[in-house]
Amino acid sequence: MSLAPVAMPITNGTTFYNKYRLVRPIGRGSFGEVWLAQDQAVNHEYAIKVLNAGIGIDQRLQEAQVGHAFTHNNLVRVHQADVATDDKVVIAMDYFPDGSITTLANPGNFLTLPTALRTVIDMLQGLEHLHLHNFFHNDVKPQNILRGPQGQAKLADYGIVGISTNGAAVQPSSWYVLHAAPETVAGNGIEARTDIFQTGLTLFRLLVGLGALEAKFNSLGGAAYTNALARGSLINRAEFPPFIPNAVCRAVMKAIDPDPAKRFQSALEMRRALEKLSFAGHWTIDATGMLSGEDVRHTYRFEHTPAGGANACVAAFKTNRTSGRETRISQFSSKNLSNAEANKLIVSFLKAVVEGKVP
Repeated sequence: MSLAPVAMPITNGTTFYNKYRLVRPIGRGSFGEVWLAQDQAVNHEYAIKVLNAGIGIDQRLQEAQVGHAFTHNNLVRVHQADVATDDKVVIAMDYFPDGSITTLANPGNFLTLPTALRTVIDMLQGLEHLHLHNFFHNDVKPQNILRGPQGQAKLADYGIVGISTNGAAVQPSSWYVLHAAPETVAGNGIEARTDIFQTGLTLFRLLVGLGALEAKFNSLGGAAYTNALARGSLINRAEFPPFIPNAVCRAVMKAIDPDPAKRFQSALEMRRALEKLSFAGHWTIDATGMLSGEDVRHTYRFEHTPAGGANACVAAFKTNRTSGRETRISQFSSKNLSNAEANKLIVSFLKAVVEGKVP
């Protein structure tokens, strides 16, 4: 009489294969769990992904095979994979203690412009490498971008990668609903430009708010959300804060065009377009919830006193990083304004900081 395999416990101190001792959980999903583990044989820390049974072992091992096939500075490396006695698949991959890029979000839940652009440029290099070998990631999102030891972005999670023999579109095993490209939903599969679409939505979330798309999905409902993506009406220029330059907004909108032929045609093309962009300053949200600007030499802030009639006031300031001396910027300070005029002056100030045009 054969006995069913006994499920291996997953808890602090559990050891797989007399080798990987689980230290603490660092992630969880429908797939299973991710743990920090100590490889006791070589005294090295790995991130251990424990994939539940439910789909075939070969399909679950595909993730490990893809992650092991490449050594690239912007791709997370998978080192080993094993099948446990209870049919769990255990994958050992690089561990990055700084976690995902989402940990850099400010109190406004977005990343600064230079950090967002640098992150996506790095990630696109990883995508270039995958696409060169006819692999389509199919799960590009902020949570799957990790922070490497030199601050570089590393694309992770190959669980629903598509593999093509010649670069042509392939049918995915599943997809991430919030980032599903129209052609995927329509049944036309995934390809390199599908990853571009997902990259555009990722950049949008990094710049505007990590929860921006989820809020839209919850508000519209799944069907209306998908239809809006297919029509190209889900996101427009007004969605971006005024301190995000038009060139960046155009890059995002091009990447998420519902027509694949109108998108960037490769990860390389999109990367080169973003690498051409350079800005003197940027804005963030500080610990008090206020907008705060900075460039190499100064930090910036403003005060807005709204009022009825023509009594609103705006005062803009810059602080020298070296001396700590704060001065008022007369060009962007004014009294006796309507609220509309005050808001217009603030937007001008926000843009001037980014463009390096503050006197």
